[in-house]
Amino acid sequence: MYTASTVKVPILIGLLHQDAKLTASDKKLVAGMIRQSSNADATAILKKIGGVSGLNATFARLGMDHSQASSKWWLSTVSSEDYIKLLKHLFVKSSKISRTGRNYIISEMFQVNSKQQWGIKGFSDTPNFLANKNGWTLSGSWIMNSIGAVEVNGHLYLISILSDNHPDGRGNVGLKTAKKEMTSLVRIAGEYIL
Repeated sequence: MYTASTVKVPILIGLLHQDAKLTASDKKLVAGMIRQSSNADATAILKKIGGVSGLNATFARLGMDHSQASSKWWLSTVSSEDYIKLLKHLFVKSSKISRTGRNYIISEMFQVNSKQQWGIKGFSDTPNFLANKNGWTLSGSWIMNSIGAVEVNGHLYLISILSDNHPDGRGNVGLKTAKKEMTSLVRIAGEYIL
């Protein structure tokens, strides 16, 4: 599946691998990329990590064997299984990302802008929301993705939902409909699991 903006998380991991001590300028770019989902900031950081080859190296380092970077980063491809591998590195255990790095990434994902609060936020009525990153892009129909983690009744849930073929509906109307569909899908999954 196309990643859309969810690939901004592995882009950030690539930046931290390259330089664990980020400058104030880097941190501003990261906040824009993760919290506000700025595409310009993502493009700038992707260049810093070496573009397609740098992102592919990040995928390989994390064991994401079914992921492939694209120069149009939103058209990079990934499997849901690979995103679960990435989330395990962040939330469970990792020899590839330092604890400080993991905490920083999770903190950024926790602080996503209110417009990003859909998808995984719908997992349960009363979850302890830990972090998420959503993405959407139009490629014939809306592609909607949501990755992250919640804790419910003391249990950690790592979630990766990649979906496509949401009706276009044209512009923001179609986007709002697709976001609602994604949130409903996550809620149904939550009800089934819980």
